[in-house]
Amino acid sequence: MRIRDAALADMAAITDIFNQAIPDGNSEWTEQLHTVDERASWWQGRIATDRPVLVADRDSAVVGVASYGDFRDSTLREGYRFVCEHSVYVDREARGIGVADALMDELCERARAAGLRRMIGTIDAANPASLTFHARRGFVEVGRMPNIGFTFDTWRTMVLMQLDL
Repeated sequence: MRIRDAALADMAAITDIFNQAIPDGNSEWTEQLHTVDERASWWQGRIATDRPVLVADRDSAVVGVASYGDFRDSTLREGYRFVCEHSVYVDREARGIGVADALMDELCERARAAGLRRMIGTIDAANPASLTFHARRGFVEVGRMPNIGFTFDTWRTMVLMQLDL
């Protein structure tokens, strides 16, 4: 497996990986599937602001994606300029083989190299696998926002987890 920067040619695979998380309801707080054009626009926006979009490439197939972006729009609130919010998604067929760890290793290195000090994860309380993954990687719970989201007829509680980079 190789971790590399995402390319435009990866957008279909990235879109599929994001869309896999939607029916579960506890990762992507939307009920609408993403489109390749939407993901391409997201990718271009990240690249334009020097925010990485990484993919895990296994046997020439994209099996995971990770990125970080601003936390609370640091362009308007520069006090947050040393903080980022991340996301990591792994193809359902590649879970449990270290893809998320490999992506997070590189993502954290990129964040440190960019001078960031904290990484935030916003995780659904009903997603124990993600909560466990983040805790294992040194993230600590710093807050909960009960019933702040609503998808698939379910109120969602957001758990805020923080990593000191």
